[in-house]
Amino acid sequence: MKVLGLVQSSETRELTAEADDAESARALIEEQVPEGFELLQVHNAMPRGGRVIAKAIIRETAVAEIEAEGPDYAAARDALRAAVPASHRLLSIVVA
Repeated sequence: MKVLGLVQSSETRELTAEADDAESARALIEEQVPEGFELLQVHNAMPRGGRVIAKAIIRETAVAEIEAEGPDYAAARDALRAAVPASHRLLSIVVA
């Protein structure tokens, strides 16, 4: 039996922006997100200086397909899970 899986990088990057208010800081963060990445989280902090510092986490949106085979579904699924690179996460499994 053959199964296919979709994998996506689980590695993240951090972005930082500073502005007078949270809305402006968020807009600056959104401008920095490169094509092919998604914004996962934004955290705002306001240290004593009165300016807002936004820190964001982004992740690549691209997905890739991997495949594996086994004598039955359970064996093929386990082989597929073993084939997922350490820096990726398995999004779905489909029987081919």
